[in-house]
Amino acid sequence: TEALSTHVLVPGRAIVTTMNWHRNDELTFLAVYGPNDKQENHEMWTTIEDRIRESNGTIPKPDVLLGDFNFVEDGIDRFPAKLNDTDAPPSFDSLKRYLRLSDGWRDTNPSAIEYTWRDPSRSKLSRIDRIYMTRGLSLATRNWKIELTDLNKHDHSRVSTEIVNLDAPFIGPGRWTMRPELLDDEDFMSAVDVAGKHALAEIAKLGPTRTCNNNIQAVYRDFKAAVIRAAKRHQREMNCRRNTKIDTLTRAREAAKE
Repeated sequence: TEALSTHVLVPGRAIVTTMNWHRNDELTFLAVYGPNDKQENHEMWTTIEDRIRESNGTIPKPDVLLGDFNFVEDGIDRFPAKLNDTDAPPSFDSLKRYLRLSDGWRDTNPSAIEYTWRDPSRSKLSRIDRIYMTRGLSLATRNWKIELTDLNKHDHSRVSTEIVNLDAPFIGPGRWTMRPELLDDEDFMSAVDVAGKHALAEIAKLGPTRTCNNNIQAVYRDFKAAVIRAAKRHQREMNCRRNTKIDTLTRAREAAKE
């Protein structure tokens, strides 16, 4: 927390936090929780803009604005599709223009339909949780997602993205490692068992004379190579099964929206 600088703009509703990101680069976030009350919600954006304007630079403009806004900006972001009188307040448009922020998920998915909130009956849906960014920072993002989590899967979905430091040095793929879930795969463990028994048999055949090609280290090398081949093969099979299931569920979800 010593590396963080914070300013409370609206107690319990809006806070600005500046943090070190990479070397001397900093990112400033404005986290908000919009009131459900129409008048309070609309007034809050004016209060935030006034606080930043009147700070004379002591409160930095945020690079990222995120949170639960409790309104949508477009009818496509509600089901049934419509705009309520609480939606798209002019005060929020003014704040966006002043901060030069845009909806990152919508910019990346201009015609997609996703929702981040649902009522218990699933008869009302809306995308009230959003992440806004400056244009420069938005160009450095990837992997925008709206997904359910165990944290609050009954009403809200999580919105996430990755921010890439475009000045960071290139980092290669690194050393290959086996996925831990393979230890629960019976077929893979059976293949490891066969490779291990074969290695033990080869060690038992070794005589007193060892050579460059006839020694325990060479047997162990071959055993590791066999395990790695089996791991990669079974991991590909697991990935295919997982991707097939994801595709099936995604198609079912899209069909349910129609």
